[in-house]
Amino acid sequence: MRGPPGLRSGLVVSILLTFLIGFLLGAAAIHRPIPHAPVELPPARDPWKPEDVLGLMGSLGIRALAGHLESIPSVVVETDRTFALALPAHRNRVHYVLVPKKDIRDIGQVSAEDQAYLTDLFLTARQLAEKEGLKGYRLYTNAGSHQTVAYLHFHMVGNR
Repeated sequence: MRGPPGLRSGLVVSILLTFLIGFLLGAAAIHRPIPHAPVELPPARDPWKPEDVLGLMGSLGIRALAGHLESIPSVVVETDRTFALALPAHRNRVHYVLVPKKDIRDIGQVSAEDQAYLTDLFLTARQLAEKEGLKGYRLYTNAGSHQTVAYLHFHMVGNR
């Protein structure tokens, strides 16, 4: 970051305060389901687990140290059952994270009721591959000790 040190520290404080307020509001939203909400809300769970909070803080810290606004993921596709985030990748590569909008911990927790969400996720992956003109790509998920976040998601990485 460039600019006077006072401006930089003010920006950092603003970002941290914004994050803290958003985190607290998000935690409150998890514990107060909204009747007839347009999005299916996950069942309430403990958002204050130390490993989850530390993982989130570490992720934000790494992004802040990188100093690039373009390194913050952005939603590139959203359906009623799936959303996809674009992550930074090298020149001719792409990296997306696709997440079903249903609270599923990992692939080991998938049930027959999740079929519509997974079908939509795979169709979204196909749409992204066609949009990017991918010559080859991998779509994968992790489970158990290989998964670092507490929700099912798939990585889509490939070459343009």
